[in-house]
Amino acid sequence: MSDTLHCETCERSVPRTEAIRSERIADPDPTNRQWLCCPGCGRKLKTVFVAREKLQ
Repeated sequence: MSDTLHCETCERSVPRTEAIRSERIADPDPTNRQWLCCPGCGRKLKTVFVAREKLQ
């Protein structure tokens, strides 16, 4: 898994730690998937799975 994502709009490399996370719109369950977006222009870079914590 790469630690950087490429934004085709800004033509820049974005470290995963600097990418902005946002919830997906119109997803039946937006809590399990999020978008990683460019901090410069806001373009969606990648959709990622977010695992839920197990309840005990």
